[in-house]
Amino acid sequence: MIPAWFRSHWRVLLVALILGGAFFSGSWHGTRQANTAWALKWKQRDADDATELAKRQVEAREEEQRRQGEVDEIRKQARQQLAGVQADADRARAASRGLHDRADKLARQLAERERACGAGTTGRGETETSGAVLLADLFRRADERAGELAREADEARARGLACEAAYGSIATPPKR
Repeated sequence: MIPAWFRSHWRVLLVALILGGAFFSGSWHGTRQANTAWALKWKQRDADDATELAKRQVEAREEEQRRQGEVDEIRKQARQQLAGVQADADRARAASRGLHDRADKLARQLAERERACGAGTTGRGETETSGAVLLADLFRRADERAGELAREADEARARGLACEAAYGSIATPPKR
């Protein structure tokens, strides 16, 4: 039941099958080798990427720590400057109190003289306030307010300079 053409060409068919099998098995083996080579290349690339990522993360942490250290130093300097501003304000307030006391003393003396000179004058009562006392009070209030404004301005300047320095330390590109 084998056809006649198969009986006469079975050797050719067998050789073709053997050659085809050898070709496909060699091709499959070559493909497998190529896939293995590419897989190794991808694994190496992935390993290189992971190493580079870890390196960049370490650099970023170091840069963040450097910048935070600079900001902390700026804060420390700002606190020292603000303490200096407060000390200056306290000294100015103490000096101002001395001036106020002296102005009050002079105003009282002047008021007593005015009262003594005007004792015989009709129409002047004891409740009448001396101009010198009013001026001394006005001077005290103006000086106190000027002191407050000066302290606030000094604090604002110190805080502004600290803010500028902190921004400058962060805005600079990382050192490599």
